[in-house]
Amino acid sequence: MRQRRRTVLRSTMALGSAALMGRARPERAGAEQRRPTPGGLTLQWLGVAGWELRFGDTRLLFDPYLSRMPYADADGALDPALPLRLDPKAVAAVAERALAGPPALILVSHGHFDHLADVPQLLAHPDWAGHRIRTLCDETSDHLLTAMGTPEHRLADVIRVRGGEQLRFPGLTVEVLRSLHSQFADHGYFAPGTHVGRPRAPRTLGDLVEGRTLAYQVTFDDGPSVYLSGTSNLAERELTGLRPDIAVVGMTSHSAVHRYPERLLAALGDPPLLLPSHHDDMVSPLIPPAGAAGAAGAAGAAGTAGAAGTTGADRSAAAHALDRAAGARGTQTTRVLDPVPLRPFTATGPAGT
Repeated sequence: MRQRRRTVLRSTMALGSAALMGRARPERAGAEQRRPTPGGLTLQWLGVAGWELRFGDTRLLFDPYLSRMPYADADGALDPALPLRLDPKAVAAVAERALAGPPALILVSHGHFDHLADVPQLLAHPDWAGHRIRTLCDETSDHLLTAMGTPEHRLADVIRVRGGEQLRFPGLTVEVLRSLHSQFADHGYFAPGTHVGRPRAPRTLGDLVEGRTLAYQVTFDDGPSVYLSGTSNLAERELTGLRPDIAVVGMTSHSAVHRYPERLLAALGDPPLLLPSHHDDMVSPLIPPAGAAGAAGAAGAAGTAGAAGTTGADRSAAAHALDRAAGARGTQTTRVLDPVPLRPFTATGPAGT
């Protein structure tokens, strides 16, 4: 049975300084550093499709990709023949300086480089030794993790999922949802394919094939439920009856997907909070080198934390698109928060039933 939405965020919600409740002056999420409110869910965008979620003592990661390697050819098109150029220093810097600590879970949506490539290094992070980390992914991603040299004891803690599972862990429940990958304007897919055995070690972006695309709903005990998607597409019937408090919405190009944002909001019952994701430039460093200014994709990804329909010079096109989708549906309760990479913010509210 589907989890019905609780009233955690429906009745009231604070995001940092409560900007989502219609303040006249919009503020950036995470612009002010505050101690998390007890019982609140802290979220941190890691750039691309990656997120860190913290609720009490429970931490999890979704699609943590931190290397931000070159991915485009001379014309700006995604090039599967480009070499994998992992950035161990960048991954270690974010893990040590931005993440809250070892996660209990890492959720992987599919096998592409910008979702899976850095999971092996994170699982081998020396500061996380001695902490059990369960990784949820499909069979293809499991084989790719093996091919990329993930430590054996971490591979033993991989949970292969297919979609349809409802898995119980301490402090939370994870529902695994079958989903679809984003599509090019001509309706094609990047690097499709599956593995039923260990492949050779990946050398190019295209060697990290999609496998089975999944989405997740995470429901925290006495806390909110969060829908997590790493792509700009959906398997609509999979979401029927799902009512998350928060939806992380992939917002890469979706011109080939009919009414994507509107259909997603309708399927999810107009969640109170929408977070655009996977809409930055994918290459600007999350932590700039010494002497450099700015944060990851600041020109293309930073935004304000304002009510739906809020305008601003720095609000992203993805947030505007979700504003329009929510407005077209006539909902008065859905708000769009435009996150800034590595600036955590806390959603709080009274627990409901």
